Amino acid sequence: MGVDANTTSRAGPRVPEKRVATPDQKSDTPEPSIRGDLRHDTRRATKRRRAAEDALLDAVLLPNEPRNESIGRDGQILLMKAIARLERQEDIEAAVAWSLDADGEPHVIAALPAESATRVPPERRFYDALGELVHVQRLTDRDLAPDLTALGALSVSAAAPVPGLGAAPSAVILTYSAQAGRPLRPRSLAILGEVANKLEKTLTTSLALERMTRLDDAIRRIDRLAALGDLVSEIVHEIRNPLVSVKTFLQLLPERISDPGFHTDFRAVVEGEVNRLERMLDDLLRHARPSPEQSPLTPDGQIAAAIETTLQLVTYRCRERGVEVETDLQDELPSLGLPEDALRQLLLNLLLNASEVTPTGGRILVSADWCKRAANHVEICVEDEGPGIAPGLRANIFEPFWTTRSDSAGGLGLSICKKIVDEAAGKIEIESGKNGGACFRVSLPISR
Repeated sequence: MGVDANTTSRAGPRVPEKRVATPDQKSDTPEPSIRGDLRHDTRRATKRRRAAEDALLDAVLLPNEPRNESIGRDGQILLMKAIARLERQEDIEAAVAWSLDADGEPHVIAALPAESATRVPPERRFYDALGELVHVQRLTDRDLAPDLTALGALSVSAAAPVPGLGAAPSAVILTYSAQAGRPLRPRSLAILGEVANKLEKTLTTSLALERMTRLDDAIRRIDRLAALGDLVSEIVHEIRNPLVSVKTFLQLLPERISDPGFHTDFRAVVEGEVNRLERMLDDLLRHARPSPEQSPLTPDGQIAAAIETTLQLVTYRCRERGVEVETDLQDELPSLGLPEDALRQLLLNLLLNASEVTPTGGRILVSADWCKRAANHVEICVEDEGPGIAPGLRANIFEPFWTTRSDSAGGLGLSICKKIVDEAAGKIEIESGKNGGACFRVSLPISR
């Protein structure tokens, strides 16, 4: 009886024919070690490139910040929980986590039990050697780097790097075996690798959020200084007027030194001019840097004071351009739920924008009152008499560098206004003004 060649024999499964690669042919599957090395090299090169880009960005925006990302309190708590899990393993006597401080020096950030923190001093050469590891590594193995072999000789049984934002790891975890010189069991080694992988996600996210917060603050500061820089030349002219009064008094003093009326009248004039000069400089400094007595996170923005100081800075510009500024402020409004520095920056950007679009003979109206559309909110409006903004373009007005003017490049002023309002849980809208211009309507919650 014939046998179908396509059927399987009952004697057993068909054995696949072994393929032999000839010298002219390439194997279908690359060697695992080569693939792993390539992945590791690519990942390391990517991290180094990103670290270089971050360093350049930090040098521009954060010149006075430490160059190293140090783990904060939240990260330390995560590391303590991680090494607590490791310390519960039968063959692990102790677990320690090292990290770099703001000066780039390694230090113990977590240890269980606590006395294990001093078993091996955290040295930079050890930290750098551990940072070169791709994954969890037994330090009892042979043919390791000299510094890793030295750590093994100091009873460190295994270690795992926790990758960070840059080329250096955000932390390294070291374990000590319950029996000196005995390698960790595969199960404990796998748990160490799992702990390091989970920490990579949480710690890098935490460090990235902290860095983004610092960069955001730096961009706001640059925008604030840019707005003030645009006003400095005009403020200098305003400062010159009080100085002229003082100079005139000093020039006339030798001739009128015996005239008591001159002393009384002119001294009052000079004193008033000097006080005005002092207030102007104080207003400029308040906008240039946060107040030392007020934390940047303190939600206590005083509406009337913020509007008054901001108007002092833009009054000269408006007067030179023939633009009138009017205010309509409700009495005894409460403080707002955002820092006063942020409130002043918000008002300054809105007023500068209004002064640029309002023509000669026009008017800018700044008003503040209780919000009728939201309870426990105050509404601030800045209305100009410029050309206005078409309804179809209003969705783009808060985008960075977007502008409707062909004679001017867009900036960050209005986009930062939007961010300030959003962070205070408020709302900013743009609508048509009563006289055809634009009206920026900002509603902000009161301080609780």
